[in-house]
Amino acid sequence: MTESSMTPPPPNPDSAAVLLVDDDARNLLALESLLEGHDYRIVKAQTSDQALLALMAEEFAAIVLDVQMPDVDGIELARLIKQRKRTQHIPILFLTAHYREDQHAMLAYGVGAVDYLTKPINPAVLRSKINVFVDLFRKTRALAALNDKLEAQNLSLQREAEERSRRIRAEEERAEAEEANAAKDRFLAVLSHELRTPLTPIVYAVALLENDPDCPPHLRSALDTIHRNVRMEVRLIDDLLDLARVRNGKLHLEPQAVDVHATLHEAIKVCLSEAEHRQIALQEELQAETSQLQGDPARLQQIFWNLISNAVKFTPEHGSIVIRSFNEAGPDRIVVEISDTGPGIAPEKLVQIFDAFDQGSSHGTVGMGLGLSICKALVELHGGSISASSPGLGKGSCFRVELPCQKTTPVSEQPKESSKPQEAAFRILVAEDHPDTAECLRMLLTMNGHQVRVANCVEQALHIAQEYDFDVLISDIGLPDGRGTELLTELRKSNRHGIGAIAMTGFGMDRDLEESRQAGFSVHLTKPVEYSALEQALSRLSEAVK
Repeated sequence: MTESSMTPPPPNPDSAAVLLVDDDARNLLALESLLEGHDYRIVKAQTSDQALLALMAEEFAAIVLDVQMPDVDGIELARLIKQRKRTQHIPILFLTAHYREDQHAMLAYGVGAVDYLTKPINPAVLRSKINVFVDLFRKTRALAALNDKLEAQNLSLQREAEERSRRIRAEEERAEAEEANAAKDRFLAVLSHELRTPLTPIVYAVALLENDPDCPPHLRSALDTIHRNVRMEVRLIDDLLDLARVRNGKLHLEPQAVDVHATLHEAIKVCLSEAEHRQIALQEELQAETSQLQGDPARLQQIFWNLISNAVKFTPEHGSIVIRSFNEAGPDRIVVEISDTGPGIAPEKLVQIFDAFDQGSSHGTVGMGLGLSICKALVELHGGSISASSPGLGKGSCFRVELPCQKTTPVSEQPKESSKPQEAAFRILVAEDHPDTAECLRMLLTMNGHQVRVANCVEQALHIAQEYDFDVLISDIGLPDGRGTELLTELRKSNRHGIGAIAMTGFGMDRDLEESRQAGFSVHLTKPVEYSALEQALSRLSEAVK
């Protein structure tokens, strides 16, 4: 190839070019002919400007440069080439026809030339020197390409290693988070059990006294106070468990057709005695024409009970609470507002009042702030929204719940099962390791006509079962030498397939209910258990065991 090229060479690592610089075109042709048979490209330049432009366009394996140039001589051009970082590494061979070889040679080597040849040129020498530089150029380029490839591979491997490390860290963090959640769940389950267990004999002792016909009225009032505060304590425990369900995404609804007004009436009924005791007026203004929706009746009642009980709790004596309902923007939305004349909420607290463990009141009232956080989660699960407003401290507050409603046919309310003892009494085996609970439960069941034997561990229960023909097992889940589920499994193995089984335990997490169901318990009651609830469970078992 004999023409000048200013375009970059193709990406072939074996390609190479040599730049010939001479102001005489005949000398350029002569040099090219001397290099015939070469396997590299030749680029020619007759001026220093052409040479510099060529050097800007591509990379050369070598430069053959005449010392005598008309504009800028070869020595000065070489100095310019060596000053530029991009071209300073290119080997330069000087050519001259002058006889002052020593002087020129010193100048040439001084500006960085690698060789100095005088004319006439020995073709073999020129070809040999150029071939060496071209071969070196190609090997350098190949080595650079290999280094680039290795660097790219190393970078890729580094990225892969970093990605693997990131995935491993993410997996470890996820596992740690899951273990932390599981640890919290276990802690809450144990906490629930430990808190509920001592409440159970209190409930049964109150029931025993209430069933005594000779119990004086003033004592019944005190018993009612005990009962009411035990329920409040149980509500707090339930709130802790619900909060764990909310945070783990395990709080689920069991939707059915519900009338909001009927649910409100039930919630008001629960709070009415406390409101009357504190002489707080409860006023209902339920004006919504459409009050039916698809929802979980128990959870909806929990929402309204929490809001109304909070209003009763924070409203001073002789205050008032107004409960309103209305359809806003058509029949497909129902709004329930609960307003009180209590201490109000500071403006800065309104934005965080639904956060767990935050309490909006600044008046020193005691509480953990769980109820409103759970209310918000339950309302949102129903597709609704909840908000709070207050004109300021000392001016009361208003909680507003908005829910999507629709025309539905509410499920007809089933008549409540009688809590009275069955005509034919049950023969019951109670497995309970808490002495007070076991004794109070034995007395209550006996008082209501049932035959009862009590065991305080799995081994004792199995021993009693060998000689006692019972109909129903009432068992705690956590026993000193095993679990109630294991007890039931052993009893079923010994041909006790026809017995009814009721789990009565302080463990109330979802997995506890599922475990007892899989073990064969027909009913799972979470302590403290109202005796009326136990009698209803016995009534439901009557068809299975008779």
